[in-house]
Amino acid sequence: MNVLKRTGVAVFLTIVMIVAAVGIGLARRPNRPSPDRGAIDSTWYVSDQAGVLSSSGIRQLQENNQNLDRSMGVVIGCITCNYGKSDLYNYAMKQAEAMGLGANDFVVVLDISGENYWLIQGSGLVDVFTDDDCASYAWEYMEQPFAQGDYTQALLSLTEALTQWYQSHYLG
Repeated sequence: MNVLKRTGVAVFLTIVMIVAAVGIGLARRPNRPSPDRGAIDSTWYVSDQAGVLSSSGIRQLQENNQNLDRSMGVVIGCITCNYGKSDLYNYAMKQAEAMGLGANDFVVVLDISGENYWLIQGSGLVDVFTDDDCASYAWEYMEQPFAQGDYTQALLSLTEALTQWYQSHYLG
């Protein structure tokens, strides 16, 4: 009699395949630090180093990230700073790494003193959301409020647009 035709063997192999599939799925999910394990993490990926965001805006950005994390396992890191140097891209990359952002996350940095901003997509998004898309989204959704000094609205507008993109791309 063939061993693979036995019910017990078939059940065992099915369980092994299910466990393997769950393990692969968990391994592919970006590592996300627990929000209670440190100063940056406890802010739900919102860091107002320049002190220019309203408290209600910070809470909204944090809630948006919690909802994104719960529904899709992604977040949009938001940072304000007074960096003032020409290599804002490198600064943004270092901040994304310090925040523990994953391959399918975004980070946006508003350099207040340098009058500049930068949006970077995670490495898992570069094929579906290009550098040109980053520049276009940042310009379209942030430029006007940023130029008017409404940094909270700049971030809320951009993160809402990125949330809609996530929803249409991953759920649509």
